Amino acid sequence: MNRLVCCQIIPPDLLYQIIKEGTSEQKDNAIRTLELSENLRTQRSILAGMRGGGNLLRVGGHTQKRRIVYDSKHADDIFSLPGDPKRYEEDIQDTGDKDVDSCFHNTGLVYDFYKEVFMRNSIDDNGMELNSSVHFGVDFDNAVWAGNQMVYGDGSDLLFKKGSVASNLSVTAHELTHGVTDYEANLVYRGQPGALNEHMSDVFGIMCDQWVNKHTVDESSWLIGKDMLIEGQGLRSLKEPGTAYPSDKQIAHMENYHIGMRIHYSSGIPNRAFYLTCKEIGIDSYSWEKAGKIWYIALKDKLGKYSKFQDAADITFDIARSLFGKDSEEQNAVYRGWEGVGITPKKNPDIAKLLLKKSNI
Repeated sequence: MNRLVCCQIIPPDLLYQIIKEGTSEQKDNAIRTLELSENLRTQRSILAGMRGGGNLLRVGGHTQKRRIVYDSKHADDIFSLPGDPKRYEEDIQDTGDKDVDSCFHNTGLVYDFYKEVFMRNSIDDNGMELNSSVHFGVDFDNAVWAGNQMVYGDGSDLLFKKGSVASNLSVTAHELTHGVTDYEANLVYRGQPGALNEHMSDVFGIMCDQWVNKHTVDESSWLIGKDMLIEGQGLRSLKEPGTAYPSDKQIAHMENYHIGMRIHYSSGIPNRAFYLTCKEIGIDSYSWEKAGKIWYIALKDKLGKYSKFQDAADITFDIARSLFGKDSEEQNAVYRGWEGVGITPKKNPDIAKLLLKKSNI
């Protein structure tokens, strides 16, 4: 099981750049954020050792959503997690703590999105309880899937606006999707598989936001972390990779790709391919109805830990044919989506039928 990395919402390179070019206060906060993120990475490593690697057991067992939100009270010791419980599934009334209540609400929306659109029962598809800790660290500018729970900082007003981390739905959906990927394709967190790992989180993060707000392809901002940054529109743009914030280095085409490129940069290629696919299907359509189902089947049934961009293109192209028919508008949309980023899907007549036998949607 790929458990030795800590999947986080902020590109580490952005923190490195702040350490290099920011003010003294910004540098100190970026260093602290990196240190705390590394501590959470250590927790994931410990979990990996305790579980002995291999496939994760799906031990949730609940048939309905189960949420608990904890207050870590600004502790930065990973062994103090999850903290004090503040809100349970049975609690109807808000607590008055904006981060607790926003986190609780958004976590429920992500559960509902996966349940209603893809018939998936929580992160592990077996009713896993969704645990989250807010108020981690002091001015911690990050949100992290730590292997068994979500962890949110408050933001510092230096990079992220205070109160924006736990309240942003696309961020919660992005990070929880790292958990889904852990239980399904288990894409290793480096190279093109790592970029696909980030891509899947961005795709399902933006789809969840669109589903909740009933935004069509044309109406959506296509931004992950919209309005969170002090400077910039958001953390990533699936529509126009490289334009989310002033120093955004995401790329949108294979002509700009090179081996060894950081995964938060190269994930812009499949991100753009997904956007173009949705646009080709129709600007007045909903991303989750067709393109989303294709991508979910790919994540759940076919992509493996070492899959690359070409694999993703071939697989989604074949799934589109099986779902909607050979030379259908949907299959052609997938083809043009990948072609638009410099990748030509290759036809494989045998893959799609096998996939649909395994899928439950």
